[in-house]
Amino acid sequence: MERVNKMKIEKELQRALAIEYVRDYCKENNISIAKLNNEIFHLSYNECGFAHPSDIEPEGLLNDMDTLPKVTLVIKYEDEILSIEQTEYTKEFLSE
Repeated sequence: MERVNKMKIEKELQRALAIEYVRDYCKENNISIAKLNNEIFHLSYNECGFAHPSDIEPEGLLNDMDTLPKVTLVIKYEDEILSIEQTEYTKEFLSE
């Protein structure tokens, strides 16, 4: 029997919950859920977000910043309230 990676499963569940949380927001703001599903998911203490992977080939420190993923949508938890924030890359990478 294959060993289950608990952290991987937890991250996938968190990702699924995040996508469901933003679903109505995405519909209202013409953001593609299909494109969001292809984004990288990050989770930290009080926020989580989606980022678009870079297609730039790394050349060491010469273009280090250019190869970082571009954050496209953020869910924040502040003062016991969840909020959704777009970034300067949301429309570019997630528009329907």
